[in-house]
Amino acid sequence: WKPQSYTEMQMHNYHVEVGYQQAQTQPESTSIIASGRKKAVLIGINYFGTSSELRGCINDVQNMRELLQSEGFKHSDMVILTDDSRERQFMPTRDNILRACQWLVAGAQRGDVLFFHFSGHGSQQEDDTGMEADGMNETICPVDMRQIIDDELWSNLVYPLPTGVRLTAIMDCCHSGTGLDLPFDWHSGWREDENPSHSCGDVQLFSGCQDDQTSSDGDVERFKIGGAMTNAFIRAYKAHPFQPYPD
Repeated sequence: WKPQSYTEMQMHNYHVEVGYQQAQTQPESTSIIASGRKKAVLIGINYFGTSSELRGCINDVQNMRELLQSEGFKHSDMVILTDDSRERQFMPTRDNILRACQWLVAGAQRGDVLFFHFSGHGSQQEDDTGMEADGMNETICPVDMRQIIDDELWSNLVYPLPTGVRLTAIMDCCHSGTGLDLPFDWHSGWREDENPSHSCGDVQLFSGCQDDQTSSDGDVERFKIGGAMTNAFIRAYKAHPFQPYPD
């Protein structure tokens, strides 16, 4: 497997006149048999030595890795990018994050289970396509501060998935409400986006806040710092691991 060029993937499936074209979806999730294949990408950035330094993002990755391993994910099936790494290929730069996203979905088949976790800074940029209701793209901030917009995450993580693949994503960062540009969000009921970007895969995003809000990084346990969303998710999952979809 080799990563595709970023220019090719940047606006995949985007057409100027019609925006994103809908994929052919097939609502058959209840009949899908798990393949046993599991892959995960975990990203934690503390931005050491900068004015934007955080304290708990690498802790979040360590905690999430332990949870996934307790659920059958193998360390060899995870790509972990943190900015305390001594190896360049595991630093959470823009290029390495996009490469990891492409690795995650490469060769995905019906019944596969994929997991994406980002803990770090999120931001917003003006949208020049007219597809965002608030006129802003949500972004994540790699360690080299070359931001990745939600359109790129959708193109690399969501659109390539075939029917029958489940991707669970957690974005513990500011402005992450629609961080993957999914077609539905939950506001005391499912609500479809004004310009929905449908795809074949079964994708769920747990975000730390709404698009116009900020997430928090602080004390989550005695003497331990982490992201509020990551740690709330872990506690909720351990307490109730088999939650159904809301009606």
